Amino acid sequence: MKRDEYESKMQRMIDDDETYLKLNRDPTAGYQKRNNNFAKCLADLKLIDRATERRMKTYKATAPRIYGAPKAHKEGLPLRPVVPCMTSPSYTLSQFVGKIIQKSITGKYNATDSYTFCEYINSVQLPPDYVLISLDVVSLFTCIPKNLVIRDVIHNWENIKQHTDINLDLFLEMTEFCIDCSYFRFKGQFYRQVFDTAMGNPLSPTIADLVMEALLDNVVARIDFPFPVLKKYVDDLMLAVPKDKIEEVRKIFNEYNEKIQFTVEVEENGKIPFLDLLLVRQPDQTIKTEWYMKPIASGRFLNYHSAHSIKQKVNVANNFIRRVQTFSTNVDTATTRDIITTQLKLNDYPTTMINRLIDRSRERQVNPTNEDVTDSEETIYRSMVQVGQLSGNIQKILKKDYPNVTISSKNAKTVGNMLPPVKDVEDKNSRSNVIYNIPCADCPACYVGMTTNKLQTRISSHRSCSNRLQSLWDQGKTTEDVEVAQLRERTALLDHSAANHHVFAFDRTRIVDSSFKQQNLHILETCHIVNTHNTVNKRTDTDNLSNTYAGVLHTLRNNTRSEAVRQTDESLQQESIQSE
Repeated sequence: MKRDEYESKMQRMIDDDETYLKLNRDPTAGYQKRNNNFAKCLADLKLIDRATERRMKTYKATAPRIYGAPKAHKEGLPLRPVVPCMTSPSYTLSQFVGKIIQKSITGKYNATDSYTFCEYINSVQLPPDYVLISLDVVSLFTCIPKNLVIRDVIHNWENIKQHTDINLDLFLEMTEFCIDCSYFRFKGQFYRQVFDTAMGNPLSPTIADLVMEALLDNVVARIDFPFPVLKKYVDDLMLAVPKDKIEEVRKIFNEYNEKIQFTVEVEENGKIPFLDLLLVRQPDQTIKTEWYMKPIASGRFLNYHSAHSIKQKVNVANNFIRRVQTFSTNVDTATTRDIITTQLKLNDYPTTMINRLIDRSRERQVNPTNEDVTDSEETIYRSMVQVGQLSGNIQKILKKDYPNVTISSKNAKTVGNMLPPVKDVEDKNSRSNVIYNIPCADCPACYVGMTTNKLQTRISSHRSCSNRLQSLWDQGKTTEDVEVAQLRERTALLDHSAANHHVFAFDRTRIVDSSFKQQNLHILETCHIVNTHNTVNKRTDTDNLSNTYAGVLHTLRNNTRSEAVRQTDESLQQESIQSE
């Protein structure tokens, strides 16, 4: 999909004023204040500890940025709106509320995954004249009214209050706030979602589950015939109903709420897909299954020649083999083997490896191992960037000395890194957890710093201190004065300014690195200080850097310098040619 087409579809979707409301300004500050007030209230009432209060509060929230995920299986490639809410003011509070509600939901209609559903459906025998149908909610997350959620919370309060000491009024107030805080930014304009919460909000799946449970209870109570099959996976339903009652069932489902509407799909030739299974009704009304792949699916997964560890490729193949073998209760072993071989060959897996993995999977089925044995020491999980054979060798060495540590490989190059972003570009001043570089306006020097707050907050602090220093200079103070000496001790930036009477160009500040993990920032800052030419940072800023990094940083620094020299030479050569 071309960017123009994507942006046009996004704009048409967001212009739906029944779903999204255009806002005149950024509401982040107001939402942040309310969120922090809820956290303080819960802590003051001894409902959470102070550590939880600190995690729940935020002072660096920014408006989430919406993007659209194409629904490749539907005609016209409609977009599914996704709003990643990690930067939202209410993100942690939404998680807190969602966990409490989720514990109260029985999930009696839920199909937890394909494996449990496969086991269940293969044990079902339908009554005569019953058929299988699937129901799908049209845009569930954007169509659940807030009053419906509040009603279901109240109705389910007897179960919810068993998992919290919060009273009903306060809990409803927090739930409403988390729903109202469904806002985002698109092309610089702010919007709020009118109904429910967006996909990407941690509260959305829980609310959907709560409402769907209540809906199914209501439908079951209204219908006067039994459902031999009634299973739900998020907003997809699989039911068995009499042939002559299909339209009646659809009507009752759609009468529950005008905003929650269902489409229906009826089995065709005794077959109907659900999740990644194809349900096949047998002549005796029993149900068998086959592994199912949507017609639009490419059949591509982790290619054998990709830059991943061999362990990851083997695990992907093993998981695929297990799924096909488990789900294929309606086909013979030879057919199952052909399906597995065809799909793995499509992804360039060698035939010898395919045959070996299939044979091993059959051996495990005949002689299952005891997987319930647990180690006395808790397993610790860490990740490592995949670098050819080096990563595997390092993992083997570490496994000998640290048997309780499991290391998984990850790739530095991902689809997200290689493709251009579709979300709004985040303003650099609103970013947090960053390493930044401020150049001196009077010499080639620069200052490298780190902040976990918003960059604009940190730069304002630098600017304020610099203004204070300028004011002292204007008063005739010198570097020998106590006030100037105190300022010099605060940061290397102020020390350079005071010693040389220089000023820094704060408007030319740039972000050089970032990390969601705050513990990584100190290492990144030190590395950038070491690798930055003409930095004013103090020697003590790099004292704690391990010697392990020295060789790598030295190589990077030389490569950077060589590249800079090459670009300068090319630029001078080009200017010389133009002048001639």
